[in-house]
Parts: sequence; structure tokens; C-alpha cells
Amino acid sequence: MTSRAVGIDLGTTFSAIAHVNKFGVPEIIHNSEGERITPSVVLFENDDVIIGTYARNAAVAYPEQVVEFVKRYMGDEDFAFEYRGEAYSAEKLSSFILAKLKHDAEIRLGHKVDQAVITVPAYFGDKQRRATKRAGELAGFNVLALLNEPTAASYAYGLANPGVDKRLLVFDLGGGTFDVSIVHIRGTEITVIATTGDHQLGGKEWDDSMIRYAAEQFRVRHGIDPLDDLAAYHDLRQKCVSVKLALSKLPKRQLFYDCNGKILRVEIPREKFVDLTVGLLQRCEALTRDVLDDAKMKPDDIDTVVLAGGSTRMPMVRDMIRRLFNKEPATDINPDECVALGAALTAAIESSRLAGEAPPVDIRTHDVTSHSLGMVVYRDGRLYNSRIIERNSRIPCERTRDDYVTTHDGQSTVDLWLVQGENPDPLECNVLGHFEFYGIPIRPAGRSRLAVTFRYNANGIVEVEAMDLDSGQTLAHRLAAGAVNFDELARDRAPMSIALLVDCSGSMYGKNIEDARSAAVAFVERTLGPNRQVAVVAFPGGVVCPLTSDLRKLRESVGDLTPIGSTPLAEGLGTARDLMKSRAGVQRVFVMLTDGHPDDPEAAQTEAHRIRSQGGRIVTIGVGQQVRPEFLRSLASRPEDYHFCSDSVELQGTFINLATELAGV
Repeated sequence: MTSRAVGIDLGTTFSAIAHVNKFGVPEIIHNSEGERITPSVVLFENDDVIIGTYARNAAVAYPEQVVEFVKRYMGDEDFAFEYRGEAYSAEKLSSFILAKLKHDAEIRLGHKVDQAVITVPAYFGDKQRRATKRAGELAGFNVLALLNEPTAASYAYGLANPGVDKRLLVFDLGGGTFDVSIVHIRGTEITVIATTGDHQLGGKEWDDSMIRYAAEQFRVRHGIDPLDDLAAYHDLRQKCVSVKLALSKLPKRQLFYDCNGKILRVEIPREKFVDLTVGLLQRCEALTRDVLDDAKMKPDDIDTVVLAGGSTRMPMVRDMIRRLFNKEPATDINPDECVALGAALTAAIESSRLAGEAPPVDIRTHDVTSHSLGMVVYRDGRLYNSRIIERNSRIPCERTRDDYVTTHDGQSTVDLWLVQGENPDPLECNVLGHFEFYGIPIRPAGRSRLAVTFRYNANGIVEVEAMDLDSGQTLAHRLAAGAVNFDELARDRAPMSIALLVDCSGSMYGKNIEDARSAAVAFVERTLGPNRQVAVVAFPGGVVCPLTSDLRKLRESVGDLTPIGSTPLAEGLGTARDLMKSRAGVQRVFVMLTDGHPDDPEAAQTEAHRIRSQGGRIVTIGVGQQVRPEFLRSLASRPEDYHFCSDSVELQGTFINLATELAGV
């Protein structure tokens, strides 16, 4: 067995590294500060890049020089952190974290460490997995494999319980991501049956809920918003995280916070924290029920619930597990460390096989893909996602279609768009790219027959290849260089349904509702067109006008909008979602206008996640000084889908600009 290989849990908030020792047992490697886990925080200090606890503590003093939660941006080409005029991608920032772990491991072990298995959320897509692999390579590793985090936790559980035959549910709630998987362990065989998750749900959301609560208390008492200042925000975050951690052991905790000479002292009972975050827990439970449905199982079919991720230490999480499964979750393994330990075992096995040596233990794993893989087809005047490999298929896997033919004389290339996702509308899926296969022999139209093979490799990364069936030649391919834009390809082909959600709470009375009506009419007039329908939904109030292209009806409905009560945003989103059922090829856009904070923020986030996961696009528009920008940004599908308007003129312009954009889609 070689010892140059390590397993790494590259986490959103904390990372860990482990190896298999000379006794064949996986163990955590302490960092140079003597810690078993390292904060995934990067600090730029002059010419130095500093990782870990010092960087995290420096966030209050140097907020512009610190970057956190990098994992959430893996594979996002639009993300960049700038320092001294240089832009750093998420994968580059992650490589700094990995390099720190590598350096410290080499000092602790006394030899070179250059092979690694890096874990990823099971729900990561192709772009995120490729970015993680590149980050490892930038850090100087030969990345032996990418391993799904729940699978790694299953490894660790299997090692601690040799010879078991059990069906596990791995509940992995980390600092920034949530995965839930059903796994069958039978001796040395580990088979993943189904998996799902949300890589925008984790301990950070619990932190943010307490931060919003504390900030509101501070605003009420002192008239100052601590979230307006970046340093004050980082200080408040640290205080709230400390309280959150304490509440896992204590029934209540005092929060002390000072900003601009003003002091907040408030007691937070555990029950209050549960109330603030009940919507987040409901999202976890809903996904857990989803994975049971995918596996065609009931809670009673699960033998053991394995917890992974530090956020599973919260009592509310364990209480939910007990209630749902009527059993205690397993405590055999450390939730902070089990993923890294499982990765270390995998690394030792892979490294041994690479060196032609006997592996330290005979464990075989069968994992599944978390997203369907499809190609875009044009049929009946519409674009469709033709799914080739279904979600929860065992990987590695491949499917071949041999019904492709050339369509014109002398055709030497064929284009193919690949997407990941479940929605039949490819515009609502994750576009992997435009592949161009070339080198097809010159023949008359229809004479060249092609077979295209779609593949998920063992890392869950997508591969595709094509063969000319007449010659048996494998065709070369490349990513088409931006000559064709997918949105332009779909122009005038995909119809659109738009739900206009308007805040009709009491604070909208008078000029506010008049401005909203005027802007809404201008929006409708400019949005309607071929294959376009608009619905109007009030919260409270429900459906004011169902989907229609009748401008007269829409004008009348908008004119009937009347402030009548509170701000049940989740109810409004749920009503709009039910009204606009997903249909193949139909883009769904939810445009929401509000002047304040909803009564049910966590439930609203649950509804928004459901809409986004089903392919809907959410645009949020806040008007006036009472809105909470951070909350509205969290609902929007993209950063540019959040808008703030300070007055009626700006509101009118925002609606007109949005209508112009949608009309051009």
C-alpha cells in the first residue's frame, strides 16, 4: 500500500484531509494549527494567501479581503473575487484551500502527498464536478477520483460496522449543501439506490436566519441596520454562529452584539431558533421524502440513518429524523470527519490499484447519477429535452443512439446540445454545451448514419462520442466556439407563461398601489405577444386573473388590485406555481413586486426553491425602504433577477426594461 494518497472533504465552511495509516486504518491529519478541520476561508493579505482560522477571524477587520462559501460558486463562470485588480475564480480559490491541506499533510506525514480523492455533493452537476477536479489539479494533486459525499460517509460507516447487511439513509447536511441518499451495504458491497439534494441549502441558511433576526432586533432598538456595513455584518455573523453552535447543547443562549457604540443583548431560546428556521427543516424533510419515493421505499424500510455534516448536530435535525423514521440516528461515526475518512479509504484503494498493489480492504461501490442527461431535439415547432440517461442510473453508465443521419449533401459536421436536468424544456435545464462532431465523410444527404454514445464516467462527469457507422470511424469533436447561442436558437420557438405577483398588504395602500398598477399595466402591454400569456396573482388575494393573452382582461384585473391585509408571500408563490404547471417547451417566469418583508420568509424560500427546481425563473422587485434586499436576492433565480426601486419612476422603468428583455427571449 502506498501512502502518497489522501482523501479530502472540500467543504463549504470547513474542510478535512485524511489518510490510511500503516495499520490500514483511515485517520484525520491535523493541520499546522493542530486542528482536525480547517475553515474553508481565504484571506488575501498583501502578497500572501492565508487559509483557515486566522482568515476566518480576520473577516471582521478585513472584510474586503476575505472570501467564504466558495464551494457554492464552483462551476459558475460568472463568479469572481477581485483583489488588487486580479480576478480569482471559485476553482482557483478552492485550489488555495486544497494546497493548504496538502502542505500541512506533507509536514505531518513527512513525505510527499500528491494523489487525492476529493469528495463532492452528490447533487453536484457536471460543471461543478469538472471545476472541483481542476481545483485539485491546480493544487498539485493527481485527482484519482471524485467521490460523492454520502457514499464516502457510507464507506466510513461500513468500516466501523464490518459485515453488515443494511439499507442506510445518509442524511448529509453540511455548512452549505444538503444531500440525502439511500444506500444498501451488504458486506463489502456498497450500492447507492437513489440520491437527491440542494447545493444551496446548508448550515449557512440557519446562520442567515439568525442574522436576519438579530439585525431586525438591532434596527428596532437603535434605528441602525448592521447589515449595511460589511465589517459589522461579518462581526454579527460570527456572534450568531457562536450562538447557533451553543444552542445544540444549551436550551438558551445570550447574544451580545455592539455596532457603532450601540449594544444588543437578547436571549435566544432554542425554541425561538427552531421557529426561525422551521422552513429550512421542512425543505430537508421534503427532499428526504423525495428520495424515499425515488427508491420506492417507506421510512420503515430504512434500517439505519447515518448523519454526515456538522449541521446534523442541531437537535431539531435529529428530532426530525426520530419523528420521520421512528428510530435514533446512528452515532457510530463523527459527522464532521466521516466524509474525509471514507475518501481516504477510497484514495488508498485507488492508489494501490494504480501501483499494482493489493488494496488495503476489498470494498466495491456502485454509485448513481443525481441528474438526468439529455440532448436537445426540435419537434413540432418546439425544443425538447430528450433524456438519454435518467437520474439515479448507476454509474459509470452509457447509452447509445444510432438513429442520427445527415440532412444535406456533403454534410461533414453534426451539432449536438447537451443538458442536465429533469425539465422537458431544455431552456430550464443546465446547458452543458454545444458539441460539434466533425470529419464525417462527404456523402449525399441521408447517407451518413451516426451513432452517438452518452456516458457518465465513475466521477459523474459527462462524456460523449460519435461514430460514423458506415466507416466505423470515431468522429473528433469540440465544444462549438460561441457561434450559436442556445437562447438565440430557441428564439421565437419556445412559448412563455408569466405570473405577475403583486404585494397587496396594507402598506401598499394609496400611492404605492397606484404606482404598482401603472407599472404592471406598462409591463403587460410590452410583454404580450405571440405565444405569450400573463397571469396576475395578489398576496393576499390569490388569482386575480388566470393566464391569458387578453390585454383588456389583464388591464381590468390590475385595476382591481386592492391592499387588504398582511404579506403571505409563500401563499402567493404557491398559488402561482399551481396556476402555471410545467409544460414541455413553455418557459415560466414569476415576477414578484413587494414593498416589505413577508410574514413567512422560510416558507417563501421553500416555495421559491420548488419553483426554481422545477425550471421556473423568479424575478424579484423591491420598492421602498422597508424591503430586505438579502432576502429578495435569495429568492431570485440569478443575481441580475433582483431589482430595487426607490420611487415610482424607477419602478416604471424597471418593469419596462424587464418587459423588453422578456419580449426578446
